[in-house]
Amino acid sequence: MARPMEVLLVEDSLADIRIAQEALQDAGIAANLHIVMDGEAAVRFLTRKAPYTAARTPDIVLLDLNIPRMDGHQVLDELRQVRCSQDFPIVLLTASDNVHDVEEAQKKGMNYYLRKPIEGRTLGALLTVVKDLWH
Repeated sequence: MARPMEVLLVEDSLADIRIAQEALQDAGIAANLHIVMDGEAAVRFLTRKAPYTAARTPDIVLLDLNIPRMDGHQVLDELRQVRCSQDFPIVLLTASDNVHDVEEAQKKGMNYYLRKPIEGRTLGALLTVVKDLWH
């Protein structure tokens, strides 16, 4: 039996967190969903700094672009410096219509992006593909 998928969701919107939880359930994906609500916590989680020293490397990171303390671009910059982001795909979640935001994120290591508001089916389908290709 395959181990559950490790998913890190970096999101400060409770509604979007609920959508992600429902998408995983509806897609029938066995997953451990880890949620952090700001960019600094995301970097600490991904680099296993306190209080996340026992955190498992995620199979996928769902990263909101507009989060407190450190935005998605800054998180990507930090991950690029420590080079840990090559171990998992990063999906940028954004409400931005700015093409520059997506292009910059691609240069910094983002693999996919989804525009908000996100439908649960769309996120579930993406997670299924990631599970099949990366997991």
